[in-house]
Amino acid sequence: MKTLTVPGNPRSLTAIMIPKTEEEFHDHDIVRIISSDSNETAEKRIFRVVDGGEDKWELQFE
Repeated sequence: MKTLTVPGNPRSLTAIMIPKTEEEFHDHDIVRIISSDSNETAEKRIFRVVDGGEDKWELQFE
């Protein structure tokens, strides 16, 4: 399982932008998201990976 770190509450995320240089992500992968400023974590299934422009991927969650 891949892990991402983000500011804020990861449970409320519906999408996240990541650099295309990051690991490869696929539709329906499950990722662990950890908050950089609290002890919150969440596991989310990627619904879709789309080109977010500016050398970024947008991971959209179910």
